[in-house]
Amino acid sequence: MRRVRIAVAASCWITTALGAQVPDSRDLPREVADEVLLLFNAERTQRFSGRHEIPRGEAVRGDVAVLNGPLVVGGHVIGRIVAVNADIELQPGAIVDGDILVVGGGVTGRDSATISGSIRTYSTRLAVRRDGDMLSRRDPVVDEERSERWWRRRDRFRERGWGELRLFSARTYNRVEGLPIHVGPVFGREFDWGRLSIDALGVIRSADSFEWTPANIGHSAKVEVRLGRDGGVRLGARHVDVVDEVEPWQLSDTEVGLASFFLHRDYRDYFNRHGGSVYASVYRGSDIDVTTSYSHQRWATRDTRDPWTLFRDTQTWRVNPQMDDGKFHLVNTTVRYDTRDDDRNPWRGWYLRADYEYGTGRIERYALTSAGVRDESPGGQTTYDRLFLDFRRYNRVGPDAQLNFRLALGGWLSGDELPLQRRFSLGGPGSMPGYDFRRLTGNRFDPATVDYLGCGNYGVQDVPLPQGAPAECERFALAQVEFRGDLDIDPFGILDQDREWRRRGWGRGTKWVVFADAGRGWLVGSPDGARTFAKGSFPKLSTFQTDIGFGILLDDIGIYASKALSQGGSPVNFHIRLRPRF
Repeated sequence: MRRVRIAVAASCWITTALGAQVPDSRDLPREVADEVLLLFNAERTQRFSGRHEIPRGEAVRGDVAVLNGPLVVGGHVIGRIVAVNADIELQPGAIVDGDILVVGGGVTGRDSATISGSIRTYSTRLAVRRDGDMLSRRDPVVDEERSERWWRRRDRFRERGWGELRLFSARTYNRVEGLPIHVGPVFGREFDWGRLSIDALGVIRSADSFEWTPANIGHSAKVEVRLGRDGGVRLGARHVDVVDEVEPWQLSDTEVGLASFFLHRDYRDYFNRHGGSVYASVYRGSDIDVTTSYSHQRWATRDTRDPWTLFRDTQTWRVNPQMDDGKFHLVNTTVRYDTRDDDRNPWRGWYLRADYEYGTGRIERYALTSAGVRDESPGGQTTYDRLFLDFRRYNRVGPDAQLNFRLALGGWLSGDELPLQRRFSLGGPGSMPGYDFRRLTGNRFDPATVDYLGCGNYGVQDVPLPQGAPAECERFALAQVEFRGDLDIDPFGILDQDREWRRRGWGRGTKWVVFADAGRGWLVGSPDGARTFAKGSFPKLSTFQTDIGFGILLDDIGIYASKALSQGGSPVNFHIRLRPRF
């Protein structure tokens, strides 16, 4: 059964990746008409009526729909295109990142443009009627007015609502769950004023061969009301029993999952999160949103399991560190501002994210740290607030070159010490690749040895070290810079020359990258001049650890070599990334 599922998924992916062309002059199937209306009426689709042009040099983010066109594309569409009773003219150099679907028209200029998805054209016109800026199918049953109204209401309900049973993988492959699978009903309905959606999903985990045990079962339920279309308000509530990550900001879910599945190497720690929350969000398009939530949750440690891996399956996993178990009330506010031209491979723009959390509750069991005895409050009562900031700037400094900057910092602001679920660390491929992931060089019991990246106290011989090397920093700061340029080689003879490969998602070619990083973490408390600093102070820049590196990008795949500068004699580290470093 596992092989059948893998074969089906692989065939679907290959079909999409190859971007197969569908011939013209076909009858219009009903499912295609349904797909056209669903894309045209989607909330974030940009709709146009009559002739419309996207000039050269202009980038349009999101799906684009045109009625009774034509649509002339000379720039960059970061999404899909659907044309209803209209032609599409692709000018030389035009770029479309998604699929193109045309009914009642055709596509010209495809050989001189870059299309990442598939192109489907149907010469049969679609009989539609306008309802504001939305479309609905013109009903063929016109004999009786009453019957016509009934069919119209039924079609509009189908076009603006959905209900289905979904089965999909959630998050990423990891050493405490294996592969978590979400399964359950999903409902939704589009209204003139917005949208209502309901998800009721169960979670089953593949560890121990999907054995039906409490450790393998969870759930995720959500109700959300959205007021507005291109901008507005979201109101919602959730109740979850899921496994959550510590420090998800360093690597993407895909990279962590593939490293775990193939290489038996998990770059995250995990804890169980069980409870409910309510939230409200104000948004404008896909560029900016502000979300505030209130949660009541129970946090608990998750034990390391032994999920199967393709290589090194007989090796022992790194222990998932013990976390602080208890009940917490959380108030969280997140602000996001994103003007990047492409969130996967940006060339220019800003990305700013600020996340503030105020937490209060009772810790029932304190986790062990390398410092030994922690400052436990009476009855385990705890109150803290914490801030995380991520600033990025992408600059195109030439036709084929860019200079990018990132500053990430955050940590404890006030109150009691941070729970281990909310602490930080640096090192490894996700932050400072010149340094090994949570590994200290030298004698760990040497009092002169300072762990600048993980904040462990390795100079105390009488204290047992916590298993799994948890992140212990209460504050951190990281600065990154990189320069990218085109490399005029094509190792496979296809990246820059074969337009068919561009339609399949390739085509950015080969690039070279040089980069440098500087950062460190620290604790807050009685100053010791090395590992712990006072609340209002900042470590000297001379104590920051630095590394440099070089990489080759083969389209989306990056192969990097990096070297730590602050630790003499350290070897060169090699790693592979599936997305830009930041």
